[in-house]
Amino acid sequence: MRKSFLVPQSPRTPEPQARFLKLGRWGAGALGRYRGFTFVETMIVLALFGILGVSLFSSFSMGMKVWKKATSTNLFKRKAVLTVERLSMELRRTFYYAPIGFLGDKAHIEFPGIVSNKIYNLSYDFFPEEKCVKRSGISREEMLGMQGTEKGNFSRVVIPGVENFVLNYYGPDDQTGNYTFLESWNNTAAGIPAAVKVSVALEDGTDLEKIIAIPVAQQ
Repeated sequence: MRKSFLVPQSPRTPEPQARFLKLGRWGAGALGRYRGFTFVETMIVLALFGILGVSLFSSFSMGMKVWKKATSTNLFKRKAVLTVERLSMELRRTFYYAPIGFLGDKAHIEFPGIVSNKIYNLSYDFFPEEKCVKRSGISREEMLGMQGTEKGNFSRVVIPGVENFVLNYYGPDDQTGNYTFLESWNNTAAGIPAAVKVSVALEDGTDLEKIIAIPVAQQ
C-alpha cells in the first residue's frame, strides 16, 4: 500500500500588485480624506497663532513702556544734576553789577553772569504747570537797548519732570539780624547772599539738595 505524505505549504505571499489593489479598495478613500487640513483645523491653528501673536505683542509693548520709563527717569535725573552743577558754577562766578543786581524768591533767581565773553542777566525759573525749570539769559546790550547789537537772548528747559523746585538765600534776617536761609532776596538792601540752597524734587521721587557758597559775598 502506498503511503501518502502531506507536505506543509507556507502561506502564499500576495503579489505586490495584489496588495496594491487591495489597498486601493479600502485605502484610497482614507488617503483622500487626510490629504490636507480641514476648515475647523485651519481655524484652530489660526486662532492659536493669533493668541501667540497677541501675547508676544503685549509682552513687547510692556517691555518698551518699562524701558522708556526707566530711560526717561534716568535722563531727568541726569539733567537735574547737571543743571544744579551749572547753577553752582555760575553763582560762584557771579559779581556785582548794579544794572542787573541779585534778585530771587522761592521759584525764581536772577544774577549777572558771563556767557560767550558777554555780560548776561541769567535767571532760573520753576513753572509748576509745566513741571519744568527753565534757564534764560538776556544780554547787557539788550537790557540797555543798544542799537546794532546781535540778539543773544535764550530760554530753554533744563530740568523736565519737576515736582517741586525751591530756592533759599543765606543772609541776615531783617527782624532778628541772625543769619538764616530766607525765602526771598533783594540785593538793593542786603547785597549778594552768602549762599543759595537749591532743592529739587522730581516726579519719580528723586530729591536733590545743594548749598552753594558765593565767594564774592564773603569779600
